[in-house]
Amino acid sequence: MLDGIKMEDHPLRSGPATLGVLLGSECPHQAVCEGCQRPISDRFLMRVNESSWHEECLQCAVCQQALTTSCYFRDRKLYCKQDYQ
Repeated sequence: MLDGIKMEDHPLRSGPATLGVLLGSECPHQAVCEGCQRPISDRFLMRVNESSWHEECLQCAVCQQALTTSCYFRDRKLYCKQDYQ
């Protein structure tokens, strides 16, 4: 079981950005969602096992229940307690 789900403030979406960042000339590493493989441009991102997720993508692979406090991880997929067993 992973109790380490945490929400982080996305560095590109919080506070003022420099003109270089806005124009892309200082492009820092953009997080990619482990669930959908799309870049995360939201202000907040979810972190599980060193992977980044969109909040809406952090759900059980079987029943699609939102995983808000804990989850189970197997074969690069997330599960709720019931579907993991």
